[in-house]
Amino acid sequence: MKIGFDLMGTDSAPDSELAALKILQNERLNNLLVCGKGEYESQVVDMGYEFLLAHEVIGMHDIPSVAIRQKRSSSIALLLEALKKKEIDAVVSASNTGAIMGFSMFILGKITETTKAGLAVTLPTEIGYSIMLDVGANINPKISDYCNYGIMGSVLAEIILGKENARVALLNIGGESMKGDDSRQKAYAALKESSINFIGNVEGNDIMKGFSDVIICDGFTGNVILKFSEGLIDTLTQMLKKTVYAALRRRFGQFLVKPAFENLKSKFSYEEYGGAILLGVDGVVIVCHGRSSPEALSNAIKLARTCIEHNIVDEIRKRLKQ
Repeated sequence: MKIGFDLMGTDSAPDSELAALKILQNERLNNLLVCGKGEYESQVVDMGYEFLLAHEVIGMHDIPSVAIRQKRSSSIALLLEALKKKEIDAVVSASNTGAIMGFSMFILGKITETTKAGLAVTLPTEIGYSIMLDVGANINPKISDYCNYGIMGSVLAEIILGKENARVALLNIGGESMKGDDSRQKAYAALKESSINFIGNVEGNDIMKGFSDVIICDGFTGNVILKFSEGLIDTLTQMLKKTVYAALRRRFGQFLVKPAFENLKSKFSYEEYGGAILLGVDGVVIVCHGRSSPEALSNAIKLARTCIEHNIVDEIRKRLKQ
């Protein structure tokens, strides 16, 4: 098993990526193909990793459609080409999300002819974690896309959350089957008739209650929810700290409550699993946050290993064709 790792992805590249490689080196997870600029080759090789030279880098502000045409020698493109040729088994990158998705569709293609890609993330709940997709790949899903997301999300929940016969819910503005627009009403009916364990609609205030293992929605809504939740936990943490510290009025009070705050923040952090998984493309692609820490990047690589070990692409392909 070999995983391709983009050295040039994060906002602080390559510092965070190099630090992640050191973490993995200490854990003896060295079977990586690291792709980046030539000036970092010696550092990567000295740590025991294979290096692939990239002549171009895609920035966060690059327009994905332009990058796909003009930056075929970028780290993202080279790694995905290696995945296509089966020289590696997965790709992990914290680079431009749109470019990663565009190159993945262009180079790897779809699992089936009718499958649309969806970005899946883990969300914390009161009783553990759930999967949400799509969070940005497809803003106008068809009815069939919702059904496919239910299937793909169920497979992912089995693999990384250990949820057999995962409970799948459709994000909507009400619990009744006739709630929402025409598209969601039809999606509800189609999901009800599908082979997945569809439990009905879930509203926004119930996302983190743990009622469902998989929550499916359009990419626009999912992306807004994802970014709102990231900002909310940061804001709440700061507000709670100020309130509690002021109430305690003693310096040692900070040491009493700090572990609780850190535990809460870590539970809501994207770092737990490292990144989002681009489901529906013919290969394992993990998309990390641009602000990913070294720990988040190393966790993303471990997530890629888990997906490879469970043959997630083949399992999704099999389920979609049933």
